[in-house]
Amino acid sequence: MIFSTGFLTLNLWTVIASIAIGYLLGNIQTAIIVSRAYYHDDVRNHGSGNAGSTNMVRVYGYGPGAITFAGDFLKAFLGVLLGQLVCGVVGGYIAGLFVGVGHCWPVFDGFRGGKGVASSYSIAIFTFPLGALGAILIGGLILLINKKMSIMSLAAMLLFFLATLVFRLNDLPLVILAGLLTIVVFVRHTENIKRLIHGEEQRQSLGISGTR
Repeated sequence: MIFSTGFLTLNLWTVIASIAIGYLLGNIQTAIIVSRAYYHDDVRNHGSGNAGSTNMVRVYGYGPGAITFAGDFLKAFLGVLLGQLVCGVVGGYIAGLFVGVGHCWPVFDGFRGGKGVASSYSIAIFTFPLGALGAILIGGLILLINKKMSIMSLAAMLLFFLATLVFRLNDLPLVILAGLLTIVVFVRHTENIKRLIHGEEQRQSLGISGTR
């Protein structure tokens, strides 16, 4: 079945396949797998309750945190690649978006996942490397100044979206992807944003990846 959006034509079944591939890959929760396999525990029972690399660092240390970040990064990269094989470039965008959705709201883990930062970075780097690396670099400089990872995460995603608007406006599906990923990350950081507004967000030691 073929349908047209006005600026591109897609096969419905390959779009559905891209969505399924992305969402199922997103459901692979590295933090939960590592905490259960090595510590017979669930990281979500500790710290912030988040299944992400920062909470892994906070609860178990830098090694498990690095493994978590790498796993979440790689599954998003794989999602975009498989989406492209199934449905072309736009299929990669669709799969990438749903990796982020699946990571944040995994059906197999009670819809309690991570905040989508590592997976979003991966998707951004795969789809627009220069824009992504520039955004992450500026975000890193922000982290060095204020020691608040949540600001880095939010700023990097917002800057990536703005970079697509400025430099890749002719690639409208990419702009839409960047915008939706940014929305997902901001939604998952709602509590962080509230704490930032009230001046209650914790500063973090350098090297910790993720957000409280």
